[in-house]
Amino acid sequence: MPGKRSGDRRTSSRTRLDNFRRGDRIQVFSAGRQIDGNGIFIRVEDGFLVWNDNPGNRNTTSLEGISVRGLSSGNCY
Repeated sequence: MPGKRSGDRRTSSRTRLDNFRRGDRIQVFSAGRQIDGNGIFIRVEDGFLVWNDNPGNRNTTSLEGISVRGLSSGNCY
């Protein structure tokens, strides 16, 4: 069923980032290198991380090949 597969993809993607909540401060890395600076976690949708970078730009980054690190409240960006 097409709807079920789509839902499964979202659930699978969320599992990879289930410790983050909307508004959490994050750093996004691709191949071990930080991309687009630090930002704010918005959500995971259909295999993509949706987040705002420091200047406030909305980014949509594929979850394939990235890692995300949470920043503690003491880290400034």
